[in-house]
Amino acid sequence: MSATIPDRHSEQPGRIMSGEIVEQPAVLRRILDEGGPKIREIAEAVAAKKPRFVLLTARGTSDNAALYAKYLLEVRLGIPCGLTSMSTTTAYGAQPDLTDVLVITVSQSGGSPDLVASTKAAREAGAITLAVTNNAESELAAVSEFHIDVLAGPEKALPATKTYTAELLSLYLFVEGLRGGDGAAAAALPDLAQRILARGAEVKHCLLYTS
Repeated sequence: MSATIPDRHSEQPGRIMSGEIVEQPAVLRRILDEGGPKIREIAEAVAAKKPRFVLLTARGTSDNAALYAKYLLEVRLGIPCGLTSMSTTTAYGAQPDLTDVLVITVSQSGGSPDLVASTKAAREAGAITLAVTNNAESELAAVSEFHIDVLAGPEKALPATKTYTAELLSLYLFVEGLRGGDGAAAAALPDLAQRILARGAEVKHCLLYTS
């Protein structure tokens, strides 16, 4: 019986994560080319409902993307926004009146039970609900009135990379759509991301001589 020789490359730490990092230019381009029209369509439908306030719900890395969206909405649209505490509804049973409030839930997987429960409760309380996920078949997408697929493809590494930047771009395009813009300023992002990745050897060299 012959021994199996392990593939050294397949065991390199960070191999999966680095592979997903280099996918980012293609993911950003996919969002602009394939996702853009749908995002604008959703933004127009939401804008027609004239939300009076926005609440953003997320956890982990997606919470940082939600915070970015909060700044965009307040600065570019002048709409007051807040970051929610899911436990107020899921644990304490609060029943706020969310009529004409836009609730945006950001989740890479779309499968976290607390996010699903709080979004469902928000919709039942009269909110306009939008899920932003990397999984169009997720339960979160199913319970939301609107859904934006960030089109990042499967992410196997635990640290979020391509899904995080995909969330940022998708949220930017959505906010631009709310204000009647086309998001043309984002067209340069895929090439810029590619140029940054091309400097990997330069970054590695700097790290070696500064550590």
